[in-house]
Amino acid sequence: MPYDSDIIVVGCGNILFKDDGYGPVVINVLQKYLNDTKDYYDPAVTSYVDDEFDKEILKEIEEKFEGITLPDGVQFIDGGTAAPTNFFPLYSEYDWKKLIVVDVVEFNAEPGTVEIFDPEVMQKGKYDNPHGMTVEDPLREIAQKCEVVIVGCKPASIPTPDVDMGLTEPVEKAVPKAIDIILKEIGVK
Repeated sequence: MPYDSDIIVVGCGNILFKDDGYGPVVINVLQKYLNDTKDYYDPAVTSYVDDEFDKEILKEIEEKFEGITLPDGVQFIDGGTAAPTNFFPLYSEYDWKKLIVVDVVEFNAEPGTVEIFDPEVMQKGKYDNPHGMTVEDPLREIAQKCEVVIVGCKPASIPTPDVDMGLTEPVEKAVPKAIDIILKEIGVK
């Protein structure tokens, strides 16, 4: 699949480990509600959102997409846990204008807090992949070629290696805010 869109929005993480699934959940919601035809959304993830999310949060999410269409030149990617090693290096092959990364980030805040991070000013160790990989350096390299925005959410629980699906309540409540930020970053709101 080519990744030659102007704006790439990639969700990182693993839905099997609680809040580590934040990135993939947000991406799959965006794909579903914006009718993204460049990639497919994972029916298991969207089924989880439809069936398990608090109904008020789900209603808030659905309302965000009323009357909105996906702009040209935007692509959503569920990068899973392999995004830093398998997806980020692709930047050298494409002429991206903006890369938006959606992932959990460890920072001094309450769980569920969503903030925008710039890879150029992030402190070392704030954005470590929960599976042991530091991803700040690859994102700094990409930032030399295109704008990089990290939409990070403070996790409450990442129980690796124990499998425990489903976002914690504070991270689930953070999904609408992340969607607002992403829609603004792609020029919808």
